[in-house]
Amino acid sequence: MIAACAMAGTSLAACSSDDADANTIVVWDYYGSATPVKPAIEAYKKKHPGIKVDYQVYDYDTFQEKLSTAFSSNSAPDLATIDMTWVPTYASQDLLSDLSEISGEKLNGASIDSQYTKGSVDAMTYKGHKIALAYDFDAYALYYRKDILEAKGLKVPTTWDELVEVSKAMAEDSNGDGKPDKYQMQVRPDTFQYSQFLFQNGGSIVDKSGKKAAFTSPEGVQAMEYMKKLLDSGGLLWDDSQGDSTGLPGISDERIGMFLNGPYMMGVLKDGVPGQAGKWAVAQAPFAKKPGSYLGGTGLVIPASAKNPKKAWSLMQFMLTPEQQELVYTKAGAAPATKAALKSPKLSQPDPFFGGQKPFEVFEKAMATATPFPYVAGWPDIDQEITKAVASAIRGRKTPKGALEDAAKKTDEALRQ
Repeated sequence: MIAACAMAGTSLAACSSDDADANTIVVWDYYGSATPVKPAIEAYKKKHPGIKVDYQVYDYDTFQEKLSTAFSSNSAPDLATIDMTWVPTYASQDLLSDLSEISGEKLNGASIDSQYTKGSVDAMTYKGHKIALAYDFDAYALYYRKDILEAKGLKVPTTWDELVEVSKAMAEDSNGDGKPDKYQMQVRPDTFQYSQFLFQNGGSIVDKSGKKAAFTSPEGVQAMEYMKKLLDSGGLLWDDSQGDSTGLPGISDERIGMFLNGPYMMGVLKDGVPGQAGKWAVAQAPFAKKPGSYLGGTGLVIPASAKNPKKAWSLMQFMLTPEQQELVYTKAGAAPATKAALKSPKLSQPDPFFGGQKPFEVFEKAMATATPFPYVAGWPDIDQEITKAVASAIRGRKTPKGALEDAAKKTDEALRQ
């Protein structure tokens, strides 16, 4: 190296700095204190002592803004965790590396597609190329207070109609004011929950061309009408004014007895309400025409401007081995995305918190029938408009059809951009 620097007329300090940069992988992570990324990096460094990792942690709520700024200023990291719902925005602007090209469509020696469900493969693919690999996944199932259902002689609901009836029967009015205030079904006015009902009813967010809203269809209107019916049948509206999107405060004081959410809530429950161990169970989400859910989670990406994409790919592959994927569960309480990790002993054992149930089996089935949000550039605006529509409709400020039609106009505008 010294000879090369001398021949090039370059200072030893500069050459040394360049060499250090070439052997340093810059990683950005939004998981927080319970991250699986940090221990995976430490294990990787032991196997690759010549490689340095500049590991940087950022708050989830500000991560997207910081990453967007980094993209625009050409200062993006080599590897980053990313919410899969953000991928459409970045992919449509060609800001993410083509992992199909970097990997040759192989992950740790086997085809990428063989290691994920079809829904995950779809979520990771943009215009025929992999632009992210799923690290953990989010697909919705029904969490319910098993002890309360059994005490009331109720069966676990499997259809929309049954969910309404069980919600009515489960809710209680503890203070006699004529309004339910215990063991209610949580109803969230957001795109995540609405899209689950939409997909279960055979609807879509955008049409096949990706240029026009499709949620004003009869299937879409029926899904919105159902959300309002669920809220009016003993449901508990849980929005941003509650201060906690998980619903944990309502779970803790037992206002909430059922809710639809993803596997990360298993960890939230265990940490937040340990005294309710053995009282909860998980089941396939009740559906109308077919099982369905939105599909999200955390992905791993290599920005198109990454300085060390090959080394970043080496680290990404390591993080997606079954052993390292287990950390997603043991450290973060989330669900690892690869098939092999979901079959690992730590994830397939009976869970005492859930009464000896194997909850990952339920979420694996949910993932198999889940659908990612559409890969369109205007997705953040579309998401916002659908959320507004849901809030207006289920609160009775607009009819379900009217709320969706207003959102569709804004969606079509966003799709034309």
